[in-house]
Amino acid sequence: MPDIPQIWKNLFALFIILFFSGAAHAGLAENALKINLVKYDPYPVSPGSDFSIWVQVENAGDNDVSGASVEFVLKYPFSIKSGESAVKYPGTIRKNDKAGYRFDVHVDKNALVGTNTIELGYRLDGTLTKKEFNIEVGSDVVDSRGTVKLEKYTVSPEVLMAGDAATVTLTLKNSASAYTIKLDGKDYSMNAQIQSAELIGNDVIDVTSEPYYNAGIVGPGDSVELSYTIMVKNNTPDGTYFLGFDLGGSARLYGLNLKIPVRVDSSSIEASLSETPELNPGNIILNVANKRPNTVMAATVIPYGNATFEPAEYFIGTMEPDELFTVKFDPKVNNNSGNMSFRIRFKNGDNWHESDTLAVVMDGGKTANTANANNSALLPVIATLAAALIVIAGFFLIMRRRRAKSG
Repeated sequence: MPDIPQIWKNLFALFIILFFSGAAHAGLAENALKINLVKYDPYPVSPGSDFSIWVQVENAGDNDVSGASVEFVLKYPFSIKSGESAVKYPGTIRKNDKAGYRFDVHVDKNALVGTNTIELGYRLDGTLTKKEFNIEVGSDVVDSRGTVKLEKYTVSPEVLMAGDAATVTLTLKNSASAYTIKLDGKDYSMNAQIQSAELIGNDVIDVTSEPYYNAGIVGPGDSVELSYTIMVKNNTPDGTYFLGFDLGGSARLYGLNLKIPVRVDSSSIEASLSETPELNPGNIILNVANKRPNTVMAATVIPYGNATFEPAEYFIGTMEPDELFTVKFDPKVNNNSGNMSFRIRFKNGDNWHESDTLAVVMDGGKTANTANANNSALLPVIATLAAALIVIAGFFLIMRRRRAKSG
C-alpha cells in the first residue's frame, strides 16, 4: 500500500512547480510586448491638421504572443481621423518579431502650441498597457528656448475676510537677455511661449476664473500679467493659505509650479465712546480705529436709535491700518432719554462689511453707558453669577460669626 504522506508530498511538489511555472509564464506574457512611436509626419504638426504616426510593436519575450491588439488611445487634442480604425490586430507575433502599423490622426484646431502627448497601447488578455509619446504642435515653438519666471504677485485686497472676493495678479517675465542664442552652430529664438497657466484653489479658497491657454509669446526682458479671481469661503478661520500655480510652456520652456500665499484676517473697525456728555453736553463723540492689517475704504459711521442725529451719517473714507478718527454726533433724543447704537460700514477691496454694534444708553442727555451689542446677551448671565457669589459669601460670613459666638 503506498505511503500516504509521500503521495501528499509529491502532489505538493507538483503544485509548486505548476504554480511558479504559471507565474513565470504570466510574467513573460505581461512583459513580452514593447510599443514605440517610430515617427510622425509632418514634423511639427499644425493645429487643425491631419498627420500620420508609425507605431511598432515588438515581442521581446521567449514565447509567441497571440490575441493582442494595438490601439490608439483617445486623448485631447488628438483623435483618430474620421473613417479610420483606432485598433489594429497583428494576430500572432512570434518571439523576436516586430509588427508596424500606421494611424492617421487629426489634431484639434485649438490645440496648445508646444509639446503635447499622444497615447498608444496594446491590449493583451483584456488588459490595456499604455505609453505616452511627445508630439510637437506649431512650427514656431520648437526652436524657442526662452524661459519665464515669476517676477511678482499681488492680492487685492491685500488681506481678505471670510466671504471676500479678490483679484490675484501674477507678473511673469522672460529672463532671457538676448533675442537669439547660438548652440551647435544654430540660432535659437529666446522668445517664451506660454502654453497654459492655471491658478488652483484649495479647501477654503475657490478660483472662479478660467486658466489661460495660449497666452502668447513673451520677448526677452518683457513681462506679462495674468489675473485671476478668487473667493474665500464663509467661516474661514484666520490664517495664511496657499494657492497652486502651474505654468506650462513650449518645447524648450521650463514649467513653473509655485505656491501663492493668501492671507485671511477677521479683524474689523472698532468704535468706542471718546467723551461722556458731562464733558461735552448733548454730544456723542466716538473714536473709530481700523484694527485691520490693511487699508479699508468708504468707512462710514451710521447711527441708529430713538433720536434724530446730526449728521445723519459720518463719512470717514479711507482708513490706513491702525489709523484713528474722532467723530462727533449731536443727537436730539426723543422723550429726553433713549437707546442709540453705532455701526461702521466699510469696504475691504470691493467687499462690503459692517463692524460690531456699539450700544449707547442715554439718561436725560447727561450720562451715557456703552456696551457691545454682540456681548449684551452676556450681561444677565454676569449679573446672575455676581448675585450668586454675594449670597454664597454672605452665607459663609454668617456661619463664621455663629461659630465664633459658640466658641
